Amino acid sequence: MPAPVDLSDFLPFQMAVVSQRLAQALSAESGLPAPEWRILMSLPAHAPCSSGELCALTSMDPARVSRAQARLLESGLIAAVQDDRDRRRLVVTLTAKGRDEAERLSVLARKAENAFLAALEPPERDRFRAAIALLYSRI
Repeated sequence: MPAPVDLSDFLPFQMAVVSQRLAQALSAESGLPAPEWRILMSLPAHAPCSSGELCALTSMDPARVSRAQARLLESGLIAAVQDDRDRRRLVVTLTAKGRDEAERLSVLARKAENAFLAALEPPERDRFRAAIALLYSRI
């Protein structure tokens, strides 16, 4: 019989907890719920994009993306138009207000990332980033 798994010593669980706590801290500091934060952080590099593409970029399900998009549309941070070629497809872009907010969020995100990585020496940071990049590429 295999040894029981202690979640506190299980790497995927540890990674999930670290990620969740960082996301919660960023959400609190930014004043935005995590789904809206993820969309705003994805759009500068990937807009215009569809709702389906946002699901893949943010790793969120369609219902969650749809609700977050509705709130972002209401707040004037994004614009969405129907695709001329496929009327079922919405194409999302940042508004000027959204670009300003995404820039503000980027500063907060880098600050949080740097504070998180400050526990490691520069060579350890490089190895950590390389290891995470390798793991990320395999999912």
